[in-house]
Amino acid sequence: MATVLGVNTNTVLRALRALRDEGLLEFRRGRGITVAGTPQHGAILRSVNELVQFARSHGYRRDELIGMIQNAPWPRAGNG
Repeated sequence: MATVLGVNTNTVLRALRALRDEGLLEFRRGRGITVAGTPQHGAILRSVNELVQFARSHGYRRDELIGMIQNAPWPRAGNG
């Protein structure tokens, strides 16, 4: 892929890892790389990662953050 694109191999690997970290690709040993999610899934995953980092930086533990999410109001489908 790097040769076809005319870029360094490490650039391609970094891009593929970034897409994997966003939940868009899945690396499977012996089976290659497959599309795993949608752009919306990737956006939600980015937001979740930002929330986790923000909570950690303010001293919240994992179980506290999970509790907050579980108790957050959840609109019914079609209501936003």
